[in-house]
Amino acid sequence: MPRTFQATIALIISLAAMALMTIINVWQTSNTEAQVIELKREMQELVQAQKEIQSQLKKGVAVSGSVAGGGQGSAVAGKDPYDKYLNDDSNILKRATDEIVSPIGPDGGTLRDTLSSDPKGFNWLIESSVDVSNLQALVHSTYARRDFNEPDNFVPDLAYKVEVNDDYTEYTIHLRKGVYWHTPAHPDIASEQFKWLRESRELTAEDAVFTFELIKNSQVEAGSLRNYFEEMEKAEVIDKYTFKVIWKKKTYQSMSATLSMYPLPKWLFTKNEDGSDIQASTLGLSFNNHWASQYPIGVGPYKFISYEKGVALKLERNEDYFGAKPKIQKIDFSIIKDNEQRLLKLKADKLDFSVLSASQYNSEVLKGDDTPFTRKEINYKAVDRFAYYYLGWNAEKPFFQDKKVRLAMTHAFNRQAIVDNVFFKLGTLQTGPFYYKHPANNPDIQPYAFDLDKSRQLLDEAGWKDSDGDGIRDKVINGEKVPFKFTILSYANSPEWRSALSVLKEDLRKVNIAMDFSPVDWPTMQKKMDEKKFDAFTGGWGLSWELDPYQLWHSSQADEPGGSNRVAFRNKRADEIIVKLRETFDEEERMKLLREFHAILHEEQPYTFFFSPKSVAAWQPRLVNFQVQSIRPQFYQMPWAIDESKQKAK
Repeated sequence: MPRTFQATIALIISLAAMALMTIINVWQTSNTEAQVIELKREMQELVQAQKEIQSQLKKGVAVSGSVAGGGQGSAVAGKDPYDKYLNDDSNILKRATDEIVSPIGPDGGTLRDTLSSDPKGFNWLIESSVDVSNLQALVHSTYARRDFNEPDNFVPDLAYKVEVNDDYTEYTIHLRKGVYWHTPAHPDIASEQFKWLRESRELTAEDAVFTFELIKNSQVEAGSLRNYFEEMEKAEVIDKYTFKVIWKKKTYQSMSATLSMYPLPKWLFTKNEDGSDIQASTLGLSFNNHWASQYPIGVGPYKFISYEKGVALKLERNEDYFGAKPKIQKIDFSIIKDNEQRLLKLKADKLDFSVLSASQYNSEVLKGDDTPFTRKEINYKAVDRFAYYYLGWNAEKPFFQDKKVRLAMTHAFNRQAIVDNVFFKLGTLQTGPFYYKHPANNPDIQPYAFDLDKSRQLLDEAGWKDSDGDGIRDKVINGEKVPFKFTILSYANSPEWRSALSVLKEDLRKVNIAMDFSPVDWPTMQKKMDEKKFDAFTGGWGLSWELDPYQLWHSSQADEPGGSNRVAFRNKRADEIIVKLRETFDEEERMKLLREFHAILHEEQPYTFFFSPKSVAAWQPRLVNFQVQSIRPQFYQMPWAIDESKQKAK
């Protein structure tokens, strides 16, 4: 946060205190002692707040200046009617220290943003795309969220109080009253037929319990999510605004899994479009393709307005939102699949925010002679991503069943040169599944070197040799000679990946392997990965604060429909560590286990871990209070504001 803002807050408090002092001096001659005492008390509170801010300023600590309800971030206590419950020793929630909604910038305006592809769907429970993840943070709200400044702390959101027993197996969650669901954006909502959708519906404990039950329902296609709830026994309603989540045993991720959930409306997802009831026996199957999923509905700060495939998606501020309302009134997402088109629109002032590709960063910033970026007409910033890129090798394919082959692939991939020359140093080489700065990342593990001779040696040892002299290695498998020819599935909207794969293709040719790559759009790519219809693929993974390898790496997830262990990694010791991590709370022991797990993946090479990237954010001057969170959601529009006075002259 800018220090100018902190200083402004301190000044405001000082002025308020001075004003109160003046009032007291006047009132002392004409008012009762009780009134004077009350005014003095208020003044003392303001003075104390000023002292605290000044103290933090000296330390360089960010201070929240928002006056927020709903756990949306406030350093000023007492503004939220539920704030008093944070003083309750039984409440595990903490007072927020971050700033979700800032007083900086005017109210209103439309943010012009982009999506890189059409979302596969809008039902966050069964869809795992990045676009859906970003949208759900705006449309939905969780029971409690992580403080961006102190991610180990959960702060109030939909819940104002959470109680937990000593072994973290029972969570009692108290919901705010008066939180209402958005009205579905049904195109025929005004007609008599859909009158039932226009009724005001309050969020209740039944909605919360219903959502947990959906996850546990085997009919629901929630394979990538369900693994986090395998040890959850049940959720039950206590009263209209209180529910309990019970776990079978003490589980490390139980708190995050319980509190980070987005509730879904029971009153909507148990109904057909005409308002009739869906049979309980087929509820899960109906949910997978429910008619309401095309009109995402939540209780969050923004509500869904419209979606035109291939064109645009529109959100509008929820004026009935329970928390501090964002400054920006509308968000218009243009669906622009092509990077160059996105850049052109940004430079033409048709977009307020975008992310530059590495090649664009090079041409517009590093080598730019006279561009809006070098002229400082458009702001830009390279920011760390809590994520990594990789190449995934399908172990169910004959080529990649042997770890020697997978290691040969890594030795044939000139990763550092590609990071330097293709991604223009916007990243750091990755050796495993943890962010390279995280303590779980084993510092003794160094990246495998680019070494074509080593690659050849490993391929020979694995039995892949050119037996017929045609320049392509082969191997007899199940009595049949199989040539080493394969295709990498890749995301089409990335010229950098195309360049990287072109280099890899040429280097693999030098070790007598025929590789090709197939660029496809994201929905197609996700479908093929879910169905395991690939030899290899280019991927990226956004990391969460709590490290739980189960979803990606446990053997059981290789067989889970829609599961995230797409490369079919199976390792007995890795499974043991993963399970033990879910039972281990001691941080020192957890780090030991995580580092051992890191070493196993380094040896097995189910992925060729590529690099942890930086993203180059670019935004117009009229977008003020631009902030980037260090954890997901990273580009989070809630703190931003639009200042039309800074609009460029046409």
